[in-house]
Amino acid sequence: MPITRIPIWAALCMLSMCVPAAQAQQSEEKPEGKAEQPIPAYRSPLASAAENGDDEGLFPDPQKLAPDNRSLAGAQLFSLGELATGHSYWQPHFDFTTTVDSNGLSSTGNTGWTTWSSFYGGVDLHRISGNSSLTLSYMGGAMVSNDGNSNNGIVQDMQFGEKLSFRRATLSILDDLSYLPESAFGFPVPGGISLPGAGSIGLQPGLPPGQSILTAQGQRVSNAFVPQVDVALTSRSSLTFVGSYSLLHYFDDPLLNYYSAGIQAGYNYQMSRKDSLAVLYRFSAFRYSNFDQSIDDQVVQVSYGRRVTGKLAFQIGAGPEFTSSTIPITGTGGTGTGTPLGSTTGVYWSLNSSLTYQLIRTHLGLTYSHGVSGGSGVQAGSVADTVTANVSRQLSRTLSGMASMGYARNNGLTVGIPTAATAAQTFGYWTASAGLNHPMGRTMNLGLNYILQYQGSNLSFCIGPTCGSSLTRHEISLTLGWRERPIPF
Repeated sequence: MPITRIPIWAALCMLSMCVPAAQAQQSEEKPEGKAEQPIPAYRSPLASAAENGDDEGLFPDPQKLAPDNRSLAGAQLFSLGELATGHSYWQPHFDFTTTVDSNGLSSTGNTGWTTWSSFYGGVDLHRISGNSSLTLSYMGGAMVSNDGNSNNGIVQDMQFGEKLSFRRATLSILDDLSYLPESAFGFPVPGGISLPGAGSIGLQPGLPPGQSILTAQGQRVSNAFVPQVDVALTSRSSLTFVGSYSLLHYFDDPLLNYYSAGIQAGYNYQMSRKDSLAVLYRFSAFRYSNFDQSIDDQVVQVSYGRRVTGKLAFQIGAGPEFTSSTIPITGTGGTGTGTPLGSTTGVYWSLNSSLTYQLIRTHLGLTYSHGVSGGSGVQAGSVADTVTANVSRQLSRTLSGMASMGYARNNGLTVGIPTAATAAQTFGYWTASAGLNHPMGRTMNLGLNYILQYQGSNLSFCIGPTCGSSLTRHEISLTLGWRERPIPF
């Protein structure tokens, strides 16, 4: 338990600072020489062009976005741009969802169809003051089993970001904290929309702990704390320094708890207004609190990025990855002396890439990553491939739709003397969803969503007392949502 207190304490301290923050979803740019414009109505998959009174539909006008200035060698993914606003505001929301579930992933072995009632509430905040820009997105709620075939679950998710800008340097403090009853990858939330983190601070793959293997229902905490410093050298070049601390801890399942600490340094060069290059080095140390093993990982990458504000955000980085693993970390017999019973080194390749493309009425997103991960609590380290894709479209003036898919493949690392079958096991996990949203007035929305989850393996695996080589899950949900218009302060 001590390893879980540090990041939770850090996140609570951030909240207690009462520094309002948020994901600014839509706000008007202040024209030069004109008075400030009021904050516009929220636009999202929960709104429509008819209610907004214009043809923008799901998406903002690119002219109302400021260019994204995130560094290519930094901790955050590129975005289409930042909303040009000088306003501070907050925006509450609430959702009620009824779900029919073919498999509740019960740890007690109950199988068959079950139903859930879920309540989610949250707030997005944004504050600009002097050289500080703060964002905060929070969602919390509960999943209640209507027939008692599965355990109830608690959902807490928070994304925090602060950027302090100075003359030649920028300090960013980022935190991604979640407390969920299931694996985060493919976790169902109201109306099929993503957890707040998917659209707020946008951390690079590998910084948050991986949860890409489906496991039995049970509460787990995941946290990633990332400080970053960018220092401008010239008008075209800069240095980036990143620190990271993350953890994954299970409370209800006997899975592998681990934490990771790392550093990253990189050099950025702006070739043109749209194109940039970077080279970076990253070191990460994985340690398991209930398994005597260590993994040290080093990555060198060369990256390319291209940004067209409001239209395109693309980046790709690739390079070699060097891993050394030791078991046990305390030496022979756990005495702290002598040669470890098992140790190995490996050379792999790493790749991180993302693409966001904006059409007039359609939004496309795609990410892919490959590299060494912590093993999602099931394996003591793995080589993971993760793919996500999503599309959102304004189908009519009163109807919007979305579809998404994800795939994760985890190959267990063989470390010295394998201690479990999972060391050589491969998990393939698919998730897909589709949904429709229909607004009712300017703040209410009705959503229908379907989710498919499938996991297969070359060896048998168990979710609770139920074992096999594959698992399939279907979910159908109906959501009634309310989101208030932005409230300035």
